[in-house]
Amino acid sequence: MDGLITAGELAKLACTTKRTVLFYDEKGVLKPERIDANGYRYYSQRQILEYQMILLLTTLGVPLKDIKSYLDNRGKLQGLFEEKRPTIIKELRNMKVNLKNVDTFLKNLKKNHTMIEPEVHNFKPVDVKYIEVVSSYSKIGEYCVALRNMINKPSKDFTAMAIFEDQGYRPKECHIKIACFAEKDLTVKKGCENKIKQMRFSPGKVISYKHYGPGEMLSLFWKELEKYCQLNKIKVRANVSDFEIYWKVNLDPNLQMFEIFLPIE
Repeated sequence: MDGLITAGELAKLACTTKRTVLFYDEKGVLKPERIDANGYRYYSQRQILEYQMILLLTTLGVPLKDIKSYLDNRGKLQGLFEEKRPTIIKELRNMKVNLKNVDTFLKNLKKNHTMIEPEVHNFKPVDVKYIEVVSSYSKIGEYCVALRNMINKPSKDFTAMAIFEDQGYRPKECHIKIACFAEKDLTVKKGCENKIKQMRFSPGKVISYKHYGPGEMLSLFWKELEKYCQLNKIKVRANVSDFEIYWKVNLDPNLQMFEIFLPIE
């Protein structure tokens, strides 16, 4: 029929399924050139190229409702590609980080049956300034920002920490000291003096693990650290607070670095 091909033939030549071709017809993206009296759909062979462009656009996350406009106006493609390029670069970076993490977790699981490879060392006594809260783990970041805002001219490398006064996993409600290192030049803003306290923090011998990436996964690594101690018969001190330090915080989660600490005997 005038060089036209059926929906099934189009699907075969485009390496897709007839169901997909009919789906794009239903959505108004790839309409057939002709429909005969029996309802059979016929397409021109050039529409194979249109299908491939649709496939490219959907791969780039273009909504179906917008695809037709790109098919009708190829001049818009340059702007689309320029818009999508930074997103793809970010996705590639995220995938590289995920691959690196998976390789590390796999290596550690084979070595010690946990996803982590912690270190044992002595944590020297340090003076800290802190605010005391009873809240959920999910709000720790907000309280760290609140503490920073109470400090006069905080440095760019301002480092916050959370000291957990309640034992065990308490994601909904936990007694926490949100703290920072009390350096000599660190001063508190006027009006905040009564909100911030100071103490000497001396956890002593600890086992710790550094996590590079989103803070939302810290609870998982806490459990892995506890499992590591159990498997290696390392006794955790129940009378000393667990804590974590947020060494590097960034809008890009992949550039963050946190460290979790368990006091041990």
